[in-house]
Amino acid sequence: MIFRQYGQEDLSPLSDMIHALYREDPGGETIDDRKITDTVNEHTIHPEKLNIIIFEDDDQIRGYALLVYAWSNEYGGDILHVDELYVKEAYRDQGIGAAFFHFIEETMSPAVLQLEVTPSNHRAMGLYRRMGFVLSENTHLIKRRR
Repeated sequence: MIFRQYGQEDLSPLSDMIHALYREDPGGETIDDRKITDTVNEHTIHPEKLNIIIFEDDDQIRGYALLVYAWSNEYGGDILHVDELYVKEAYRDQGIGAAFFHFIEETMSPAVLQLEVTPSNHRAMGLYRRMGFVLSENTHLIKRRR
């Protein structure tokens, strides 16, 4: 399995996977092509802020992740927020998610890994718990501005 940087040639398969994620695991937000374009543009302009990783094996794209970086005074270092993680259905339960988290731990050095999961996604929750994630003591709040 190769975890590589997004390239412009990946736009169509990335878009397809993002739409599939939001169909398969709806979390209250909707997705549209404008949001996807804005995300890709933000990655292009600010790669230090947002990273798009493509999961590939045998020249076949198997999934992707969106990674967002932020500094935390509380944790004394970078927080790496896994904003989205998706593996195509045909390739699930083959260790790709676990391999991705090992890749992060070996190649990046955040003080904290952070992610969100919809409460009904028991399969993903199981993976995250096996990878050492625990429920945060804090409650996640948001305020929509758009």
